[in-house]
Amino acid sequence: MSRLRVLLPALMALCAVGALPPAAGAAPAAQAPSTPPPAADPGLRATPTEPTTLPTVWACFPGTADDPCEASQRTTVLASGQKQLRTVSRVEDDPLAVDPPVDCFYVYPTVTSALGSNAPRRIDADVRAVIDAQAARFSSQCRVFAPVYRQASIVSVGQSVLTKQTHTSAAQDLAYSDVLGAWRDYLAHDNHGRGVMLIGHSQGSGMLIRLMTQEMDANPAERALLVGAILPGANLAVLKGQRLGGNFQTIPTCVAAGEPGCITAFSTYNAQPSQASYFGRIGVLSAAFGGPQGSQYEVACTNPAMLSGDDGVLHPLLRSALQPGVNGLLEATFWNGLRPTAKTPWVQPGGRLTTACVSENGANVLRLSVGPTNLQPVALPTAEWGLHIGEMELTLGNLVNIVRLQSRAWLAAHADGA
Repeated sequence: MSRLRVLLPALMALCAVGALPPAAGAAPAAQAPSTPPPAADPGLRATPTEPTTLPTVWACFPGTADDPCEASQRTTVLASGQKQLRTVSRVEDDPLAVDPPVDCFYVYPTVTSALGSNAPRRIDADVRAVIDAQAARFSSQCRVFAPVYRQASIVSVGQSVLTKQTHTSAAQDLAYSDVLGAWRDYLAHDNHGRGVMLIGHSQGSGMLIRLMTQEMDANPAERALLVGAILPGANLAVLKGQRLGGNFQTIPTCVAAGEPGCITAFSTYNAQPSQASYFGRIGVLSAAFGGPQGSQYEVACTNPAMLSGDDGVLHPLLRSALQPGVNGLLEATFWNGLRPTAKTPWVQPGGRLTTACVSENGANVLRLSVGPTNLQPVALPTAEWGLHIGEMELTLGNLVNIVRLQSRAWLAAHADGA
């Protein structure tokens, strides 16, 4: 294990950098501005990008054979989160939604093992595994559409950070062209006026922020379809004390459970972030991926454990099987080598984990509190990155509840036009 701890920081630094997106967007505040906010300093210029002309490759598409998003959701619920003597409380088997009335459009984080500028355009083991771990649970609430895209590789994104690029890179533009093409394909052939939830993490969140900025923020017709958006790990920016005014001028962050058409955004830490933390502050990562710059902005934090109606209590959901390669190594290390497992496809750790949005050392972050006898997730690769690697599995049960509540509210608001 000592050799593993020596090797992991280098591997994880590369993966964590690669997991970052073209940032920026919206935060938590009590009230929207009474007057239109000033136009955002655009920071980096996103190159105008046309959608790909290639046919969409779908990792998840409702009704297709072997769709990973329509697999078993059978879950072992553990009675304790302690390091030892874990006992099974019960086994749950939530059904997949039958003809759900809303859709989810999911874009996955950086998982590619490719060493070139972009990932290949195919459903490989890395893509399949992250779909299993992050997207599949939402099929209890919505039809899940998950496009494959030529995401910017770890190498490419690392170069962008190191060189302090002044515009989106060719690799980022290529990745975005696939996401944009898939979105327009979905709207043209599969949406039919249905509400849609946008869900991403890390680079996936960044792609969706860019999509929402360019396609939805100034487009009332597309905005009307928005059930909500879940965009963790992307340093979404807003005007200080406001719910929008950063990347988005019309799409606010959420302040109440079940509020439709708003954004859930957070970056998770289990200790006070240092002055050098990468998430929760307008800084190097925001600049490297096109976020608005300036002292008038702050990074959004909305608490998923409150927006889910769970009073601040987290409901983690983990795949029993680790992802392949380096991503699996990261997963195991995230739980300090004691990651819960079970015979069912899913496992829910026991114990009590709670979260709250806090402002510390100039950073707005989601702070995790863990009981003394429970497993303590590990910040990877260093404390500055916080719990970025595992924040989706930590909050997944809450995120599914957010989709349920926002869908119910969106459908009620659109009942007359249904």
